[in-house]
Amino acid sequence: MVDLTTIAEISKDLHISRARIYQIIDSLDDKDKPLKDSDNKYILSQDVVNAIHQYYANNTNKDRQDKSTSSNDQLVSILRRQLDEKDQQINKFQKLLDQQQQLNLSSQKLLENQKSEQNIKSNTVQSRENDYKGDNNDSDTNISKQNEKPSNETRENFWKRLFR
Repeated sequence: MVDLTTIAEISKDLHISRARIYQIIDSLDDKDKPLKDSDNKYILSQDVVNAIHQYYANNTNKDRQDKSTSSNDQLVSILRRQLDEKDQQINKFQKLLDQQQQLNLSSQKLLENQKSEQNIKSNTVQSRENDYKGDNNDSDTNISKQNEKPSNETRENFWKRLFR
């Protein structure tokens, strides 16, 4: 005798609704579809039940794979966005580092210029002091030189020395 099963029993066994069982039956191949009796009810043989179980198992695995694939795709897209943000941050920091290095270089040049100016000033002050010591010996010549008008060349040298 053939063991017949109802739609309700299959839905309880698979933990899905009866409507889903009907959808699965509609999706089965023609050779696996159950026949209907005179009351328009399905006659479910063991072969049909096995086909429903197999179809449900295959589609459930596909759904799980689709869900895991979609979650993986979401994860990949999130990671790509984060990676793009990190790349932008790295580029920004590299630009800032380049600017800092340029500022350090320019400040070093300024310091070197100031040191060289100080050296020049100290050398000029020393040479003036030496000139002053040498001029004290000849006070008469100093007075006569002071009375003379300085030439244009002397004036230019004075201004050049003053604004070095």
